[in-house]
Amino acid sequence: MQAKDMKLTITDPSILEVFQPGSRKKTFWIGLAIIVAVAIAAIAWVAWGLKGRETEYEANLQKRLDLMAASQVQVMNVLIETAIEQANRVINSELYKLYAAEVHLIEDDVSLLVSGPLPGQEGGNNDVAQLSAQLPMMQSLLLEFTRISGYAGGRVVNRNGTVFIATDATTTPLRIDQMEMVKQTLQLQQPRFGPLRYSEQGLMMEAFLPIFPPEASGLEQVPVAVLLLTKVVDERLKSLSNSRLMEKGERTRLLQKASDGYQEVVPWLPGQLQQINTPPNLTEDGQLPFAIRSSLTGETKVYSVGVPVIGPDWWVIVEADYDISREQLRGQQKALMSIAVLTVLVFAAAFGAFWATFVGQQERKISKHFEQLAEEIEKQRQLLDRINNTISDYIVLTDLQGRYRYVNPAFAGAVGRSPEEMVGLDNEAVFGYDTARRLEHSDQQVLTSGEPLTFNEQVYLQSEPHHLQISKAALKDAEGKPSGMVSVIRDVTEIVEVQRRQEQATAKTVEALVRAIELTDPYLAGHSRLMGKLGAEVAKAMGASDLDISTVETAANLSQVGKLFVDRELLFKAEVLTAEEKEEMAQHVEHAAKVLEDIDFGLPVFAAVYQMNETLDGQGYPKGLKEDEIALPARVLAVVNSFCAMVQPRAYRGARSIDESLKIIESGDGVYDKRVITVLREVVKSAIGEKIIAKNLKD
Repeated sequence: MQAKDMKLTITDPSILEVFQPGSRKKTFWIGLAIIVAVAIAAIAWVAWGLKGRETEYEANLQKRLDLMAASQVQVMNVLIETAIEQANRVINSELYKLYAAEVHLIEDDVSLLVSGPLPGQEGGNNDVAQLSAQLPMMQSLLLEFTRISGYAGGRVVNRNGTVFIATDATTTPLRIDQMEMVKQTLQLQQPRFGPLRYSEQGLMMEAFLPIFPPEASGLEQVPVAVLLLTKVVDERLKSLSNSRLMEKGERTRLLQKASDGYQEVVPWLPGQLQQINTPPNLTEDGQLPFAIRSSLTGETKVYSVGVPVIGPDWWVIVEADYDISREQLRGQQKALMSIAVLTVLVFAAAFGAFWATFVGQQERKISKHFEQLAEEIEKQRQLLDRINNTISDYIVLTDLQGRYRYVNPAFAGAVGRSPEEMVGLDNEAVFGYDTARRLEHSDQQVLTSGEPLTFNEQVYLQSEPHHLQISKAALKDAEGKPSGMVSVIRDVTEIVEVQRRQEQATAKTVEALVRAIELTDPYLAGHSRLMGKLGAEVAKAMGASDLDISTVETAANLSQVGKLFVDRELLFKAEVLTAEEKEEMAQHVEHAAKVLEDIDFGLPVFAAVYQMNETLDGQGYPKGLKEDEIALPARVLAVVNSFCAMVQPRAYRGARSIDESLKIIESGDGVYDKRVITVLREVVKSAIGEKIIAKNLKD
């Protein structure tokens, strides 16, 4: 405020005293004291920086090891899930269920399946004879399954531990550990996996899966047999040592619990299994937390972390050699010390320059000029700081390499740092690699087009998800060339959350209406869900937009809401409706319109429901629309609604078959969109269509 009154002038006696010899000596010692203070501060900064870098390094290393362990555990889980999924084709086969149940019923006569009836007893037990006759076919089916699925062998064991179906002609008795796994599988009634074992073929995985009797057999739903499958897995496990995420000194180990302790699985070495003398110090939930400890083999000091595999007693343990992994950290520590030394030298050099300037009168005048200029610059800076400190939006200035040159306090506070700490960092240091790459792509768009760009991005600020609206524009120099990037960022998380809650409320409204429909008419139970799932698949197969697909699925769930207001006696009438009753039933569309027309779904749901009873020939209701006057979602719903109604029972008839229903719809010339009918046939004949129909008709 009083800068002009405080300007230095050469005629001021107090200022002239500074240039006397005594004053020069005093100034010299003051400068030397400043350099010493800077040196002490640099040492303290180095000590603090070394501690911070080590903490940050170990945190980043832990994230890396956790990520590698999680990715390898996922590989193991996929191996287990694939084995279970493949085996389900056998244990869920009605043929195998029935055969296993019948073998279970003959109890002690199981041995006769292979040897046949004893002499003189050929007609004594027709059940055994029939099962013995079927045995070759069952063995062939199991052999074909193991060959196609890549298994080394398979056996079916009854509850007494007797193998009655096997893929090898000379079946050896079950080992003691195999018998124990069979007992556990029967007791727990769920798949079990034994420890990996070494064989001449390689590492073998053994899966034990329970076989239940058919529900129609009347037997208690407990396992009557166990399917034992063996598979060579050493090639799959060798990938553990070839992860692209691993760096120098890092390795992945697979540990398993065996009857005599712990073993490490090493498929790339002879023997493929080696005993671990010192068991790992696992937590109660089976985890090996990140820490510095001896390696599994006890040879070296490592950072390590372990994660259990779901199912078998396996653990994926990732280790990083302590000395090798800290090489980069030691380099950073040397760099910090170099920076500290350089900083002291810079301050010393600056003091020398100041001293040279101090003793020259001309330099004093120049210094005075720069003081005035600096004062004006400081005023401008303070003004800008006051403005930026007041703005709640985030303001960021980066150079062409993406490094921060300026951030306002709002942005620095959002990421949990001070504005000074942010200078020199880049997006990767603040947001992580993936988010940084996306933001870098937007920078390239702005620099290429020369036009400002506004977009939305979800990022994590201090480990919390935030939705940001980002506006970017190129900062240009005096020659009009880009010299950096200015970003203005607004946190719209609250707005997005409000919108999400509105969408959830809408979804709950839809669910409530669907439940009300199903309670009104039991014949409509599941009808809307089947319509929604089939309709969405048909719309996808037709290449419809995301808007139309969502509209079809939502409108299908609400398509029967008007029937809440139709006379229940009319809904449940077992005879064919009269013309007057059909007209009364058709009023459900108008009832639905009154319910839905004022609800904002964010989608054209009302139009789809209101038009789904229209036909292409104009004979539909309620408006008699035809051809392109009917929206695509309504045309899809019209076909799918008729199909779903036919394949499900009604009060006046039973359920029709899928083929019969399709033929009836195809025969309605000029009623339905033929393209929709064609796609519907393709969908219901596909694997996903069969799954949808089977699940919903069963439910």
